[in-house]
Amino acid sequence: MLGYEIMFNGQASVWSVSTHEGQLGVRYIPEISASQKVGEGKNIDADISVNLFSMAHFNSLEEFGENADAKLYRLWLRYSTAQYEMRLGLQKINFGPAKILRSLMWFDRLDVRDPLELTEGVYGLLGRYFFLNNANIWIWGLYGNDELKGLEIFETAEDSLEFGGRYQFPVPRGEMAFSFHHRNIDKEFWKGKMLRSMTNGTENRYAIDGSFDVGVGLWFEGLVGEIKVGARESLWNTFLTLGTDYTFDIGPGIHVLYEHFIESIDSEKSGEDERYALSALSIDFSIGLLDNLSAIAYYDWKQKEAHYYLGWQRAYDNWLINLSVFSSPGDGEDIYSGSGVLFMLAYYH
Repeated sequence: MLGYEIMFNGQASVWSVSTHEGQLGVRYIPEISASQKVGEGKNIDADISVNLFSMAHFNSLEEFGENADAKLYRLWLRYSTAQYEMRLGLQKINFGPAKILRSLMWFDRLDVRDPLELTEGVYGLLGRYFFLNNANIWIWGLYGNDELKGLEIFETAEDSLEFGGRYQFPVPRGEMAFSFHHRNIDKEFWKGKMLRSMTNGTENRYAIDGSFDVGVGLWFEGLVGEIKVGARESLWNTFLTLGTDYTFDIGPGIHVLYEHFIESIDSEKSGEDERYALSALSIDFSIGLLDNLSAIAYYDWKQKEAHYYLGWQRAYDNWLINLSVFSSPGDGEDIYSGSGVLFMLAYYH
């Protein structure tokens, strides 16, 4: 019997972060989703949500009115069957086995410390086909995403098409995948001085990743990217993530995770070479049925600096409570920059 369903959900949250300035924030994300059966095992569904938020410093609460904003968060339409799906619109696209230091963070900016797991989406068409042997293939085309996303260092050229794909397949004790992405880059944007050309260029990314269960969890993500401008100027990016985790049989189980990330940027023309390395150690465990504790330590091998995060979270019924303390050298736009305490309360309906 064919039928349809419409649901209205929402996420309301308030947070307070105490740093050298201090900040209060409120957010509401209403969501409407609809689903329609169009045949045996065939569905059409859609989702729309809006990010309504505002924030102010402790000593300037009138900023709530000035900083109030609304952004489209998700807007997509999907057709799916038992083995394939096509999804069009503003959506989240992410993949890869890494948890914290992700070389394959191409289209999102998920932060493992964020209890709400918020990230902006991308506009595009995503198709996925699932084989009976658990292999799957992804194909995507993106348009209208000219701001920086993921780990990009160049903005995408306006009014240009991005495209790529991913093939994931089972192997003994795990799975592996190959990924590819192509886009045009904007000539006006570069954080450093490695490229001097004033013409638009192209970027091609080639990646391989794998995850395995050999008593402990093991995974890797490797990426080589070539940014080419004109016939003579190229910039090579390489990313590598190595990770492992294990749950110790102590009490409710203590989960320990370690990842190491390496990035290298090499300009053929200027001869400049930048290298960056970061490590992360995470420990988390449950206390009873409702509470979870987590701790993350990051170490920047280039700057010789450490970053720390300790969080407590309680989730029950429709409520989520999160309290965390953090310490990070320097000041930045990230909510976890500097040192401070963050309290967040969220309600889901």
